[in-house]
Amino acid sequence: MHEFALIDTHAHLDSSDYNDDRAVVISRTFAEQVGVITVGVDLESSEAALKLAKHHRLIWAGVGVHPHEAKTYNRRVEKRLRELATDPKVVAIGEIGLDYYRDLSPRKVQRAVFIAQIELANELDLPVIIHNRESTVDMLAILRKHRPRRGVIHSFLGDIDLARKFMELGLLLGIGGPLTFKKNEILRAAVKEIPLDRILVETDSPYLTPVPYRGKRNEPIYVRYVAEEISRIKGISLDLVTSKTTQNAQRLFGI
Repeated sequence: MHEFALIDTHAHLDSSDYNDDRAVVISRTFAEQVGVITVGVDLESSEAALKLAKHHRLIWAGVGVHPHEAKTYNRRVEKRLRELATDPKVVAIGEIGLDYYRDLSPRKVQRAVFIAQIELANELDLPVIIHNRESTVDMLAILRKHRPRRGVIHSFLGDIDLARKFMELGLLLGIGGPLTFKKNEILRAAVKEIPLDRILVETDSPYLTPVPYRGKRNEPIYVRYVAEEISRIKGISLDLVTSKTTQNAQRLFGI
């Protein structure tokens, strides 16, 4: 078993935002004893995520096609994802789901591709990493009919009622930088009620940078600011938050 201070359960370390200093960012991450799951959004980034994971002991990969890229999904892509997922450094199918905010792929296509990748994950006995943006009604309908064996709602931003609906489906909730944003009182109220054993911490690097670095590029070491905010909200020690969320990640992803 690896020893971590924290695990950032959702980052995009293959992003071009890191092209000038990726090695430095990764070195900083390891110096802080932070493990990382770097997550693909299409076939190319999934292959890049696995390449990074295979080169670094404390990085693992998720492979999948994001709803924005759902229109690129076909049998060839699915076959290649299945091949990538046989590597022991691949610990999830994701980032998959629905996004009705930007609608970069037709909604019907998004739904079909989401279902196909849930089925792939179940076939391979892997957890899913789920993206949900302004698509909750269809999201819940799909999850209730096509139940993933296990998984996480990435960047959960809802209220406690929605949290309970996802938890009833056996899913964990990924909490990131938006928890630290001043306007997110509804999310803070939800996190106060969500059991600690159902929470994962994440950054979504290079996006969604927490306070005090909001507006700058995010990176995995900033996951500690998310953990500190959870500690404050719940009135529990930071050590308890870090140890429990790390155990949750290890259990879900088999790390």
